[in-house]
Amino acid sequence: MTTPSGPAERHPLRRALTGPAAQACAILASAAALTAGAAACSSSEKTVGGISPAVVSAASEASVRAASAAAEASELGGEQASAAASGAASLLSEAASARAASASAAASSVQSRAAAFESSVSAQISMARASASTALAGATGTGNALSDVTLTGVPTTATDGYPAAILTITNSTSTAANYAVQVDFSDSSGATVETVVVGTADVAPGERRTVLAHGDKQVQSNSAKVVRAQRY
Repeated sequence: MTTPSGPAERHPLRRALTGPAAQACAILASAAALTAGAAACSSSEKTVGGISPAVVSAASEASVRAASAAAEASELGGEQASAAASGAASLLSEAASARAASASAAASSVQSRAAAFESSVSAQISMARASASTALAGATGTGNALSDVTLTGVPTTATDGYPAAILTITNSTSTAANYAVQVDFSDSSGATVETVVVGTADVAPGERRTVLAHGDKQVQSNSAKVVRAQRY
């Protein structure tokens, strides 16, 4: 079972978001616009309009950190999710303004705050996953919410080789609930190469929420399956 990343550790899939395929693949629709914001920091900006390369670099790093944290924050619920979305949007706006003004101090400041923001989101996600793991440990069989979860695979060509899947969780009950979901990633031979647990909180009755599940190990090809799901 994957150990949640600590606040200071940047997940491999997040690092992949800085690669050539970054803007070509918005893993979550909710993070697509944020991730696309980082594309504004293209190499051409270094020579157009007299923008300092140092400003471009700092603003680009801030944008990517904000976008990747927003994608990860799909697991959070309620006020935490809203705060993460708002924080990411604000950081992206500030990064764009710093680039436009070629303001070194502003770009450096937003870069530092984006790193802190990413660490904060990571810490919240670690807590959510720990709670989800505990819930699954007490589940019977496949859990009580397997029918509430559907899975859409993400091609590894879009994630720099890291296995990923989009989970759509729909609360079929009349009361708000938390969800814990176990996803197994298998290689082309059918062998399980990684097991991931994700959790999301405060899903309202009838609400449909999209959550990203991803692994730490690069693979050539993969398939994903929801093995257990617990509503609690």
